[in-house]
Amino acid sequence: MAERRRILGFIQVLVQDRAAAEDVLQDVSAVLWTKFDQFEIGTDFAAWAMCVARLTVLNWRRKQARLPLALGDETLLLLADEAVAALSVPDDERREALQECLSRLPETQRQLLRAHYERGEDVADIAQEAQRTARSIYLRLEKIHAALLDCMTHKRWLNAGANL
Repeated sequence: MAERRRILGFIQVLVQDRAAAEDVLQDVSAVLWTKFDQFEIGTDFAAWAMCVARLTVLNWRRKQARLPLALGDETLLLLADEAVAALSVPDDERREALQECLSRLPETQRQLLRAHYERGEDVADIAQEAQRTARSIYLRLEKIHAALLDCMTHKRWLNAGANL
């Protein structure tokens, strides 16, 4: 329960839908309970849980294959790997880096992210309001996520170099 919010956020980034993320989290929780005897006490529970979540999301995506997805499998796996690796970075540093990376985005991209993530607007509604297709909005989100991932990765490497 202590890591619920972090794991849910991780899943939400990967599935792009709040309700689906909650459903996937329930599936992840069930798997974690059944496999808890395999968890090594003293290791990072959140990293282990996110590995389980990553596999659960991949299974969810296979079931949802008929729906348009905001992220390709390759981008999804990169995001998942980066999110698990980023767990070693303190929350404050991660938040600071994310805020800096977000500030570098054009205002239109930040508005799209706010609409989808802060206000929880559905992609179909955003598309209708922008007089675009849902697929075009999904593609824009994928590009924004890739840009943020690239920025966050770059920031992490810069910070790691500063600590040497």
